[in-house]
Amino acid sequence: MQTQKENLSAYRQLRNAAVESAAQAIRIARQHHAAAGQHRAMRKLTAEPFVIVQALLLPVLFFCLLLIGEPFILNFWQDCIQFWLTRLDIPLQAQHQTALANTLQFEWIGAANASYMPSFTTKLISALATFVVFALTSNMSKDRIPLQYLLRILCVVQALALLFFWYAPSQFPYSIPDHMRALISMGSMLMLAIPVMLAIGYYLLELSLTVKIVHTIFILGYFTLMIPHKVVLHTLILYKMSLLYMPVLYLCLGAVFDMLLFVALYSWTVSLIPARITR
Repeated sequence: MQTQKENLSAYRQLRNAAVESAAQAIRIARQHHAAAGQHRAMRKLTAEPFVIVQALLLPVLFFCLLLIGEPFILNFWQDCIQFWLTRLDIPLQAQHQTALANTLQFEWIGAANASYMPSFTTKLISALATFVVFALTSNMSKDRIPLQYLLRILCVVQALALLFFWYAPSQFPYSIPDHMRALISMGSMLMLAIPVMLAIGYYLLELSLTVKIVHTIFILGYFTLMIPHKVVLHTLILYKMSLLYMPVLYLCLGAVFDMLLFVALYSWTVSLIPARITR
């Protein structure tokens, strides 16, 4: 009986010490936040008139330059894609037909699109791999939740693709050239939208005009180089592994992936800004 009373007394002492420690932490946090200023994300942005003029004119300038340079960019993409298709022995040929549309056209060379439909073995292996990956995500720790969600999204998309190709493969309406044209079209539209997006969140900052122009050219140059190589990577995967993987490539490594890359590049450029500008 005496031992139970001692244990109860010790428990109460520990509890009171914990409560007092928590209360002290709350008081310190209140004092800190009371002295701290408002977070910059909550403050109203004020910009000088010349900064507002830059934010209005720079998107127009880069948009016009992209429209003028679009044929040259498409020609570069065509040469880059054709260079890798030839060396990877992929029977595709790029043809730039400006008269029809501002995109690249592709045609097969001695190959039928039906031959790239998934076989029974391919579908079975893909189904097993999808099930295994999804099962492994159940054992991930809490600090890997973003990776867990990403892998599960990929598994769900691939599972839906498997169901479609298992029951109605002949109804699949897209070919590898269609996929390539879609990637190039989305890439072109993203590049045209980049100056507008930068005008909303970057050009309004009080930076020098040279810095804004250099960073914009860097971001546009990155996508100019990245997009044709992404098209080649998608084409190689589809050519070697069949059309079964087109949905997951299109939905998860298409326009969404490009936007994530833009956000990463934008974050990097903003991280180079002196702290005094964002206060």
